Amino acid sequence: MKSTCQELIEILSAQMEIYHQLLELAAQKREHLIKGRIDELNEVTKQEELHILQLGKLEEKRENCFLQLADLGGFDQNCSLQEVLPQLPEEEQNKLGQIQESFAGIIKKLADLNQENTSLIQQSLRFINFTVDVLNQQSKPLYNAEKEVKIKQLNNLLDKKV
Repeated sequence: MKSTCQELIEILSAQMEIYHQLLELAAQKREHLIKGRIDELNEVTKQEELHILQLGKLEEKRENCFLQLADLGGFDQNCSLQEVLPQLPEEEQNKLGQIQESFAGIIKKLADLNQENTSLIQQSLRFINFTVDVLNQQSKPLYNAEKEVKIKQLNNLLDKKV
């Protein structure tokens, strides 16, 4: 059981490290959003995708490890870490408890930063929509040689730019 607990601790620690990296990337994203650096923003997003794939693999390992731990300890396979902790040796309880607290803190920070980034993106979209509306309102009727009214459309230009 102890080796399974140690394996779980290692997996959770690896996940924690990736979440720290995601937090750093979210902060970089915020800076790129503020400064309007789209290419850099795309690069950060690609890096995030790689980290998320790594997290998925680690999550699968964590689930398998937790199932082994549940089998060894006679726990329900659907129980939470919080329910299992009191049944574990004290050393593992302490380590897993610390990891659990760290996870809660970093996920809160990451959620807050992602919310800020979402707000920045929404603000940028509102500005873009406002600009498009202003440009569309500036379209004025023009007369051609046959004295027919033609509306000059800027949409084609905007579609190409967007």
